Amino acid sequence: MDRYQIPLAPKAMTTTTIDLDRTRLKLCIEIMPETEATERMVIISICREQGMPMIQTINLSELTPIPLPLAQIIQAYANSELAAQEPSVAATPEPIAVTKRSLGSTTKQMALL
Repeated sequence: MDRYQIPLAPKAMTTTTIDLDRTRLKLCIEIMPETEATERMVIISICREQGMPMIQTINLSELTPIPLPLAQIIQAYANSELAAQEPSVAATPEPIAVTKRSLGSTTKQMALL
C-alpha cells in the first residue's frame, strides 16, 4: 500500500509530514442547498483530531458521479427518520468574554482560532 504524505502547517516552513496510514483524519462533506442563482455547492474539509481543518468549496458537478458507498448512505439518510427530524432551534448563545492574558502551551490551539 502506498503511503500518502501531507505537509503540516504550511506557514511552519518545514518539511515535516504526517503519515496518513497512522493518523486518524476527519473528512466532512457538506452539500449545500441548490439556489436559483448558483449551482449546488459542496464544502469539503479535512483535519486531524485536533487542529485547524483544510477547507475547499467546489461545485457538486465536480464530485459526480458520487461514489456508490457515499450515494448509498446519502439515500439511506434521506429515507430515514433522522432526515425527517426538525433541526432544534437553540437559544442565541451569549458572547464569550475575551480577556488579554498569556496563553499556556496547552491553549496554543485556541490561540489560532
